Amino acid sequence: MKCVICKNGEVVKAPVQAEIKVGYDHLMVTVQAEACAECGEPYYSAETMRHLERLREEFTRKKIVPPSVGKVYQIC
Repeated sequence: MKCVICKNGEVVKAPVQAEIKVGYDHLMVTVQAEACAECGEPYYSAETMRHLERLREEFTRKKIVPPSVGKVYQIC
């Protein structure tokens, strides 16, 4: 299948880093999906989307509290 975004790359199975945003927090999750070999556009299955939605809900409700990887600083 050709990528619908760049129209050039082939879409292949690959591990993809999905980002879930909740307020100012970002949860990075590696999932199996399909991605364009050219531009990297991810394509998620319905099952993977349900998994990401469940993680978002658990993260929002603080049922999962993964370790922090870094810090963000802001100057106003």
